[in-house]
Amino acid sequence: MRYWCYNEQDETQNDGFRVVTVSEDDIKRTYWPYWYGKMCEKYSSEYVDANFTFEDCRDDWVVVNWAWESKDE
Repeated sequence: MRYWCYNEQDETQNDGFRVVTVSEDDIKRTYWPYWYGKMCEKYSSEYVDANFTFEDCRDDWVVVNWAWESKDE
């Protein structure tokens, strides 16, 4: 299982942010339905099903959240 981290604003922290870690399963559960729906609106479900995968969705999520892969085991 791969994990991804991103910064989230948190005024209770001294530096004003905290690092959030999520799994690929978390991304699939929370972002995939939104991403897939928007892609189908733009292109059609047939085109999306033939040309895109979850990895494309995950890569978009990484960019949107300025995330990085966690290398900690």
